[in-house]
Amino acid sequence: MKERVLQRSVELSWQEPEHPNGVITEYEIKYYEKDQRERTYSTVKTKSTSVSINNLKPGTVYVFQIRAFTAAGYGNYSPRLDVATLEEATGEQLDL
Repeated sequence: MKERVLQRSVELSWQEPEHPNGVITEYEIKYYEKDQRERTYSTVKTKSTSVSINNLKPGTVYVFQIRAFTAAGYGNYSPRLDVATLEEATGEQLDL
C-alpha cells in the first residue's frame, strides 16, 4: 500500500489481491484516529484501487484498513497502516 499525506487528507493506493474470491466489485476503507482504538471509525467505498480521504485533523495519527467485496461477500481487512497527517502550518515566516 502506498500513501501521499497532506495536512487534512491522505491518498491511498494498493494492489488487487493475488487470489480474490471472485470478481472484486468494490473496496471498503475503514479508518479512525489511532487513540480512539476503533471506538469511532469511518468507512469509504470505492471501485478503484486508490482513494483520497479528506477532512482529517492535522498532526493526527490515523489507522487505515482495506477489504475487498465480491459476490461471496467481504474479505478480511488488510493489516493496519498507521499514517500521521502533516502538522498545520502556523503561518509564521522563518528568517533564513
